[in-house]
Amino acid sequence: METREILTFRIDSYTPETLPMARLAQYLSQLAELYGSTERVHFDKLKKGSAIVQVSVEDMAVPKVLERLNSAKSVTPDPDVEKAYKAIDAMLRRDNAVGTISRPGAGRASKVIEFPGRRNPEAETHVVLQPTTVDGVVIKIGGRDETIPVLIKDIEGHEVNCQIRGAVRAKELAKHYLGNTLRFHGNGKWVRSPGGRWDLESLSIQSYEALDDAPADEVLLELAAASGNGWREMEDPLGFWKKLRGLG
Repeated sequence: METREILTFRIDSYTPETLPMARLAQYLSQLAELYGSTERVHFDKLKKGSAIVQVSVEDMAVPKVLERLNSAKSVTPDPDVEKAYKAIDAMLRRDNAVGTISRPGAGRASKVIEFPGRRNPEAETHVVLQPTTVDGVVIKIGGRDETIPVLIKDIEGHEVNCQIRGAVRAKELAKHYLGNTLRFHGNGKWVRSPGGRWDLESLSIQSYEALDDAPADEVLLELAAASGNGWREMEDPLGFWKKLRGLG
């Protein structure tokens, strides 16, 4: 018989009798994102005492799940893990709760990760609206209102929530769906996290243009072939370009 690892998530402000089903569903959704390996992590039961969400993890997925949980505690966590962890912690804070994930065994539970929840009051955030430019690819677009939601993935792989006004403009932009890289210009909403990092929360697209996706070495070869611009005389034009970009 296949063996499985048990993980429990404890919410101290609820009991099974007081935890609303809709709220449980929200916690389960974020826990699934946090654990990963969704095909091999299974909801088991809601235990008594505090509200304790118990799941079972197939043995072959245990190392990967524990690696994700440990990542949440690291200085440079996996972005998806960090997002789920923060979402769970924010829900606990709103529920006036703290939470823990543990591995029961040998008569006692071993804590894997803690969520400070109510013990960590929400820090004041700062929002700035300013002209912003983002390079990325349209990965989702659609809606029925005058302002159409657009989701783009930037060149670093981050997803950016955007919107564009007008059905005609949205239809034109939709032609680039999963296509070439575009440069978007508009009004960006930037939010400063408690740690002092500024994140682009949304972008209202005012204009965009297609970028040349040709590899850098091809572009530099074309520049070197043209006379009078100095590139032809360089011994290592690609290395010089990398230095200009801060990549060398």
